[in-house]
Amino acid sequence: MDCMELLAQIPDGYVSMILTDPPYGISYRNNFTKRKHRVLAGDEGIDYERFARESYRILKEDSHAYFFTRFDCYPYHYGCLRRAGFFIKNCMVVEKGTVGGIGDLEGSYAGNAEWVIFCQKGRRPFNHTTLLENRKKEGTVCCAGRKPGKKYKTRFNACWFGPEYPKATYNSVWQKQHGIYHPTIKNVEFLSWLIQISSQPGELIFDGFMGSGSTAAAAALTGRRYLGAEIDRGYFAIAEKRAGEAVSVYGG
Repeated sequence: MDCMELLAQIPDGYVSMILTDPPYGISYRNNFTKRKHRVLAGDEGIDYERFARESYRILKEDSHAYFFTRFDCYPYHYGCLRRAGFFIKNCMVVEKGTVGGIGDLEGSYAGNAEWVIFCQKGRRPFNHTTLLENRKKEGTVCCAGRKPGKKYKTRFNACWFGPEYPKATYNSVWQKQHGIYHPTIKNVEFLSWLIQISSQPGELIFDGFMGSGSTAAAAALTGRRYLGAEIDRGYFAIAEKRAGEAVSVYGG
């Protein structure tokens, strides 16, 4: 179903985390691949003010929310989320799995990063995970009076680039190998990192624009529950399949 229809059915404070990539209203289509993706259903845009208000309403107090955006949509999305009540902490910039090829190929820089607005409703500290080790040896004291360093990072950078971080998206080779085609497909490992940092096992993750189901798969693989909507029946079928396979892996 449409995201807005689902949002209207969700009680206040029902979900524990939001992780979603809403339409930007650009009717995106990658014309620089052999296999052309169809224009996404609903990509003509949404009522983002309403979407932001509803997202804030359904999110539990002291919880995290992540909204993918673009550099040219960021000011508007930022304003909508702030007016809805969110406390915006960062705009994350995460390396893509492939370099973008749209736009002026001779007069603009290639897009090689995803932008993600990180918000909080209330305040929730990050979980201590084992996702990334600190470069300095555990127990190292950097300055007098400070606590010894821990083995794993407890605070991550806002920019995720380089081999130590997962990429934000899959490239065309991955899509061909797995038979899953979507113009804005996200990397399940990357999403699973955000889920592990910002939620606990058993909590409910919401994605109103499921696409091919990367967020649902990431939630299932990390032992979280998930709730979402997808307006395109074809992509919804793919999302159901991927989520079911992820549940089997986690359960096994």
